[in-house]
Amino acid sequence: MKGILLGAVLAALGQAACARDYPYAIAPGLPAIVTVTDLPDQRLRVRVGDGPQREAANLGGDEAADQFQAVDVDRDGYQDFVIGQSGGGTQLIARIFLYRPQDGSFHELAHPGGAASPCRGFVNPVFHDARPDFSVGCRFGAAEYGFEDYTVCPDGTARATSWSRRSGDTETRLPLPAQKAGGCRPAPKR
Repeated sequence: MKGILLGAVLAALGQAACARDYPYAIAPGLPAIVTVTDLPDQRLRVRVGDGPQREAANLGGDEAADQFQAVDVDRDGYQDFVIGQSGGGTQLIARIFLYRPQDGSFHELAHPGGAASPCRGFVNPVFHDARPDFSVGCRFGAAEYGFEDYTVCPDGTARATSWSRRSGDTETRLPLPAQKAGGCRPAPKR
């Protein structure tokens, strides 16, 4: 019995010891540390400046989050971040977190498409240098690919602008998810 308890304690300590920290600057003079705990219960925690560490998400899954990128996704002057799970393959399953300066926290950018989208998530995101736009692309067969384009709205939501699927040499445009007509909704008042 003591051996089982000792093993459980060592496993718990080992899990905390294997946490990965990703320090970066949200803006000049505003540091952040993103911490990802180890499997099997990957938790994403963020500390902004000298503030408390806050849980941002439960990453779950059976693949370790092994990629980190700081990028100003919504082009508001603050560095957001992307956490990815590559699973040892060439497709990076990414989760995007936007910094919200009004409350000093991060929120996850939700994928608007669910099972209807060709990639079913933000896979291999490529961010535009000057606009709050990004593209994703995935492969789900020998000659089967999906492509998705998005813009990030001022309210912190992703709006699909183009979806397509390529099979061999044939590319088909797909219907976009149900979205309110027109452009992005305005940013919430501060």
